[in-house]
Amino acid sequence: MFEIFFFINPVGIYCYDTEKLIRSTITELDIDACYHFIPIVTINVIKKDILQRKKDGQKIIDINNYTMAAYNALKDYHAIKLAYGNKKARSYVFNLQRKINKNFNVYSSDLPRKVAKELNLNVKNIKQIKNSNYVIDSIDQDKKLAKKSKIRSIPTTVVFNENDNYSGVLFEGTATRHGLIKLFAPKQDNHALGNFFKPKNHLRLI
Repeated sequence: MFEIFFFINPVGIYCYDTEKLIRSTITELDIDACYHFIPIVTINVIKKDILQRKKDGQKIIDINNYTMAAYNALKDYHAIKLAYGNKKARSYVFNLQRKINKNFNVYSSDLPRKVAKELNLNVKNIKQIKNSNYVIDSIDQDKKLAKKSKIRSIPTTVVFNENDNYSGVLFEGTATRHGLIKLFAPKQDNHALGNFFKPKNHLRLI
């Protein structure tokens, strides 16, 4: 059983790509895994994603709109987690990211409502919860977890294998399909993991 922690920007470009690749590899290998999303939004996270999108050929037309979208998605995630559970909250973020991954400028204030309705979520209920003390506390707990885990950039993925004798593997940025197969394959030599991730210096054993 693998336990996977995704430290993500809920509207981040490379976050969606990394989540999608890991989930498809897990399905391909037919192995047991449980997922945890830890959405993190800070000014630095926002600036980094805007730069990444620029490198990818995207230009954010309205930076204020992007900033509001990131913080709203963060609150929505925690509100949905309280009202509907982790799985629905992950699905919400994943589907929102999918719609804006290639072009954030398609985002509008109505898009989160459309995504919520596609998942049969009660929009009014989410709106009531998102500014609650629970959401504030939940966001704060995730920030503390990121600090404790020494997360230096977004996205970062932390993988624990319950059947192995090492503490865990942390990698920053994106990974290759080949590297993930090496990581999730049984009896993998952990000392060789650095050969399969890009960039190599962004892989750490924790």
